[in-house]
Amino acid sequence: MSDPHPAASPVTASTPAPDKAPRKLSQAVVIVHGMGEQRPMGTLREFVQAVWSHDPARVPFYARVSDPGGPAGEKINQSWITPDSRTNSHELRRITTPYDVDGRRTDFYELYWADITQGTTRGRLAAWVTNLLWRKPADIPRDARGLYVVTLLAVITVLCAALVLAMSASQGYISWTTGTLVTILASFVIWLVDRFGLPYFGDVAAYVRAEAATVEKRALVRDRGLTLLRRLMMDDAYDRIVLVSHSLGSIIAYDLLQILWADFRPRKLEAVRDKARLKAIRAVDKTLLNADISAWPDSLDDFSGFRRAQWELYRELRSRDADHPLPWKISDFVTLGSPLTHSEFLVTYNLAEFRRGIAERLFSACPPIAETAAGGTVLYQEGRSRSGKPQRAVHHGAVFAATRWTNIFDRGNGWLTGDPISGPMAENFGPGVENIQVELRSSLGRIFTHRLYWSLKATGVEIAAAAGTPRSHIDVLRDAVDLGRKFEPSQAAPTMDPQA
Repeated sequence: MSDPHPAASPVTASTPAPDKAPRKLSQAVVIVHGMGEQRPMGTLREFVQAVWSHDPARVPFYARVSDPGGPAGEKINQSWITPDSRTNSHELRRITTPYDVDGRRTDFYELYWADITQGTTRGRLAAWVTNLLWRKPADIPRDARGLYVVTLLAVITVLCAALVLAMSASQGYISWTTGTLVTILASFVIWLVDRFGLPYFGDVAAYVRAEAATVEKRALVRDRGLTLLRRLMMDDAYDRIVLVSHSLGSIIAYDLLQILWADFRPRKLEAVRDKARLKAIRAVDKTLLNADISAWPDSLDDFSGFRRAQWELYRELRSRDADHPLPWKISDFVTLGSPLTHSEFLVTYNLAEFRRGIAERLFSACPPIAETAAGGTVLYQEGRSRSGKPQRAVHHGAVFAATRWTNIFDRGNGWLTGDPISGPMAENFGPGVENIQVELRSSLGRIFTHRLYWSLKATGVEIAAAAGTPRSHIDVLRDAVDLGRKFEPSQAAPTMDPQA
């Protein structure tokens, strides 16, 4: 069946019928799911319910319909699940919306990768855990020490039990009853590893660090993500993309951002022809970090100004022309429950090595690193045009010059309560990341809240709100995705003068 509500096309967006207001271009939201044996579209549908379906402020009254899965009389915002070829999978669909109060439609996509990382062996998982535990105490970040100690104690307990068992068996000290109990206990431990360890942490072991055993799967995951995002970037029906990621998916999404930016970053900029783009870049330059990272600030003097400058640069880059055929459309990167906060522990061996990667542009900071210590800009000269005019480009590590990063996290105590996987990003990635702490609760209270960031059944509240009443966790998420585009100069669709 054909899609009864297709996404806006370049023709309808740019050539409106006489005497009618032109429709705005659509926006795309791509969700990258986290670790575990995820079902295709499982995360996507729950996410759309939170940020779109149950937000009555986003649609006119006539776009509200009865919720077929909810209580009688309850209404939700209308949406449709439609086939889409961009994902290269018949198991996945896009979820599309009607026109919202701003005259714009949104298409939601899921980057599904769980099938690629299946098959991690116990040996691979054990090697990854051993690598993490075999660290000097000084290299363990403070926010990961609780989880590190608990894991270390569990491993030591299992190893000691196995050693005692082996020695007792060799000397004939084990009775038939004791041997049976030990066998049952050992089987239970193996079942736990196979049922929970491999499906969840096996994904991490298969992706996080580049090693001979993981390179192939890392490449397959990235290729799938790049195919989807490149198609969306080159689709003239969209003028904005929001990349949302959860858990391990945030590490994948971060990698995709860096790879895409290296290809789509602004290049061949000329002083006169590209005056507006260069002006927007100079506005971002005011907040750059030093190239030698000698003075990593705790905060920015004008944080909101930096966010506006990022948005303005995105607006300048989202349109393509003959001189700049590759547009940059990813305005926002949203991370939920992200282990990127432990990057110096998971991705590298310590903070010094991670900072070295930032300085060498292996990793991208927010704000970006300046091209040179004295230059104070992300620009460098890459050559001259045929007419002899100097041309400049933005360096490949400056993706967050044009993309805002919002990180939502719930602090944990290292094991049982809260979300021990997540945390703030400023220490690793810079003060340009908007870190928002929430406190989440389910029917079980604060026990492991890692999957509650978009849950409508959970309760959550913003911690240390800047001003006014603290927002709920759902309102925090909606504001981060920003379907209403707070920084757009005008949300009203332009009207045509019939006398013109």
